[in-house]
Amino acid sequence: MGRYGIMKPKILIIDDEPEFLHVLKSYFSYSGYEVTTALTAEDGLRFIEQTFFDAVVTDMAMPRGRSGLELLKEIRQTDGIMPVIIMTGVGTIESAVEAIQMGAFHYITKPFDPQELEILVRRATESGRMHRKLIQTGVTEEENGLIAGNNRQINTILQTIDKVADSDAPVLFLGETGTGKSLFARRVHDKSIRRGRPFLTIDCAALAETLLESELFGHVKGSFTGAVSAKRGLLEEAQGGTVFLDEIGEIPPGTQVKLLRTIQEKEIKPVGGNHSIRIDVRFVSATSRNLEEEIEKGHFREDLYFRLAVIPLRMPPLRERREDLPQFIAHFVNVYNKRYKKKVSRIDPKVMQMLNSSFWKGNIRELENAIERAVLLAEGETITGDLFGYQTQGFAGDDREYHSLPLKEIVEEAEKQAIQQVLAETEGNRTEAAKKLGIGRRTLYDKMAAYTLK
Repeated sequence: MGRYGIMKPKILIIDDEPEFLHVLKSYFSYSGYEVTTALTAEDGLRFIEQTFFDAVVTDMAMPRGRSGLELLKEIRQTDGIMPVIIMTGVGTIESAVEAIQMGAFHYITKPFDPQELEILVRRATESGRMHRKLIQTGVTEEENGLIAGNNRQINTILQTIDKVADSDAPVLFLGETGTGKSLFARRVHDKSIRRGRPFLTIDCAALAETLLESELFGHVKGSFTGAVSAKRGLLEEAQGGTVFLDEIGEIPPGTQVKLLRTIQEKEIKPVGGNHSIRIDVRFVSATSRNLEEEIEKGHFREDLYFRLAVIPLRMPPLRERREDLPQFIAHFVNVYNKRYKKKVSRIDPKVMQMLNSSFWKGNIRELENAIERAVLLAEGETITGDLFGYQTQGFAGDDREYHSLPLKEIVEEAEKQAIQQVLAETEGNRTEAAKKLGIGRRTLYDKMAAYTLK
């Protein structure tokens, strides 16, 4: 599955009643979860040591071995983020509250409707994933190949990021889904003086209004049903770092007002609270919506837009940066060669033409999925049209003999053409050409020598 794919949430359920476990496993499996069950806390701990879970649901009182409270202590010694939900009988509610104070996500009293538990589990997995993103800073080696390129719009964006990275000016990335907005948002953080601090991604489209406010600003005990203890907001936990608000156009009007105040005043007020908390974070946002149209429709506050778009950067769709297509194809082939232990290194030139002429409505995300499928299905070292469902017979030039081309040569040829074009536009001014290409002058000299360019 590609980096843009959706993974099923993985949960572990622990209870000493086999029939009860079977019911919960059936319900959550049907609801789209990957479920592991255990009859004792000891078995549960062994599973936790072997694999990662988005959330753990455990009974409080288990006659054999550790209790749910002891299990929570064990988990917290090695993982301070994994959400743990406690199932408890009426007589042990005090212990459940103690578990909340020790860091449990929530508790639920037996007997309960599985749907009630599913609501808690969904909130827990969403919360856990967002909290883990606090410590996921830095662009991975796989992602790095998607940032640079030969496209001048992209290089202008990279130059702008370098200029504004060390400021606290909010940056807003605009563009279609799949154009790489989240990667460039991370680039802002990695280039800034905040790079050693948390980088927090919040998917504004994935959370209901009440949950979004609670996650952003925190809440005080008793502020709403189920708020049995106070909770720090993610904006407070991200102190000193960068907050990336993905799909900012999806946040509801009430939250827009609170967010505007937060950006203006650099302080938050927890849900149900009376006192404000100072925060020190840098805001970066992204949206695939046309916010100017949303403002005209009354769906998005104009004053919030101006606060978020101090530095607006519009990401070009893949169809407007076809010069980078060879690099992306080679990049994804390399990624999935490693993942699936393949040795794909060549591509049918007719297929390359077809890929180049495709519209790519889903942009880089769609391209990645297509290349992953082709690499996975390839039986040799060459990417052929049938791997994409293309019919190459009768394609332009079919009467000539075609030989597959090495991907490395395709990438180098695309880079060579981009350098030649920019040198022609700058009338041979290498300093200006390097600036337009977004590379150092020394790097340009090296590439010109390699390609025998003058």
